[in-house]
Parts: sequence; structure tokens; C-alpha cells
Amino acid sequence: MSRLKAFYNIRDHSIRVSNMSVDSAEELSAEIKGIALSSGADLVGIVSASTIDGLPRIWVGWTIREYNKRTADVMPDSRSLVVIGTHVWDDMLELAVRKGEEWVYPGYFPLEVPGQAVICYLEKKGHKAVPFSRVSHKRLAQLAGLGSYGKNALIINPTCGPWTRFSVVLTNAEMRADTPFDRDLCGDCEECIKACPVGALTPYRVDDMKCLVGIHIAGDEIPRYEEALKKYEPSFTKNSHLMCVECQRVCKYGREGR
Repeated sequence: MSRLKAFYNIRDHSIRVSNMSVDSAEELSAEIKGIALSSGADLVGIVSASTIDGLPRIWVGWTIREYNKRTADVMPDSRSLVVIGTHVWDDMLELAVRKGEEWVYPGYFPLEVPGQAVICYLEKKGHKAVPFSRVSHKRLAQLAGLGSYGKNALIINPTCGPWTRFSVVLTNAEMRADTPFDRDLCGDCEECIKACPVGALTPYRVDDMKCLVGIHIAGDEIPRYEEALKKYEPSFTKNSHLMCVECQRVCKYGREGR
């Protein structure tokens, strides 16, 4: 068992991946975590739909640029959200590729297999399950106990550090929700803010239209930041480049796994 899987004490759960009926929300939670981890996920947690829907709506920037959806907007009888995370262990997973007018991120591809495995398992048990994207994955990851929201505006996991990607599955299945991550892993540290080459960070907030990642995606003001983009977002072809990760490199968490 890897250190990442051990972090969630999966051994302490009675995981039974079989055709037997699920007797309780806790048992189903354990089974779903086992399915996700065995399918390639490194992190997994559960959030109650009523918990996320009870919070004020927030603006989701970057390529989404709209307020987050309520779970009931997608599935009126929603009960739970499964938050799935993978470890970004190498810079190759920071690749951005433009295909036509769309950007594709290979670093998110490893999330597809565990996400689909969770959906198939829930459907086999007679539940509804769908991918859920128009929502703040960072907020859900913190509520699922997977890490704290850092000053670099990223989720920081004690083992993976800020090197994570997340996806979410929405279901009408009742599962036991995990305890939110309430520790502040940043403390007085502000190395990420100092490291940002364009000053896009203030504590716990990123200006997505100033951040080099956002500028490159939007295609705006590239001449103004041309030198910074060459240095921190090097291009391989006219349609591909690495994303800037300076605020992640200086974080003390997760260095051993890189």
C-alpha cells in the first residue's frame, strides 16, 4: 500500500467490492473509496450535497467563468459528492495543449478512470451518478478532508502538497461524509506570494486574469508578459506549453513525492 493510500487508512475500512447489497451509508462510502483508489486515484473523500448547497455561491473563474451550480440544478435528488484526487508527480502533467479553440490538459486524464469506475459501481448498485464540473473543486476538496486551502489559492495536502488535480462525481446515493480539513498548513509562510513572477497572488486569492496560466489561456496581454511567459510557461509548439508552477515549487509540502 502506497503512502498516499495509507494516509486515508483504507485498511481500517471494511471494503467489500461485491454484488452484495449495501447495508449502510458508511459501508457504501468505504466501498466507493476502495473503488476509486484501486482504479488509480490517490485521494478520495465524500461531501454531503446539502453541505455544499447550503454555502453561498461563489464565482468560479478561469475557463468556467460563472457562479458554481447547486447540486440540485443537475440532480434534484442528489445526496452525496465523491471528490477524487490524483497526484501531479511530474512536470509533464502541467502540459496545456490547444486543440482548435479549446484547451486540453493531459494532467487531468488520470482522473477519468477512477471517476468512471465510481460512476459504474454506483449505477450497478442502482444509484444515479454523473460527473459534476461546474463547481469549485477546491472548496469540495477541503470539505472532503483532502487538504487545506492555501495562500497560493490551491489545495495543499499534507502528503501531496499543492501538486493535485481533482474531479467530482455527483450521486443520489447516501454516503457518510468526511470531516472537512480545518487545519491551516500555511501558517506565517508566504513564500508562494513572493515567488509569483507577476504578483498575481495575495493571501488565499489569485487574480486569474493576471496569473500567467490565465493570461496564456485567455490569449490576452501576451505581448505585455511575453518574457515572463517564455521563462515560466515555456512553449513546445505553437499549440502547447507548460503551465507556470512557481507558487507550487516553493511550498514545503509534497516535495518528497516529486
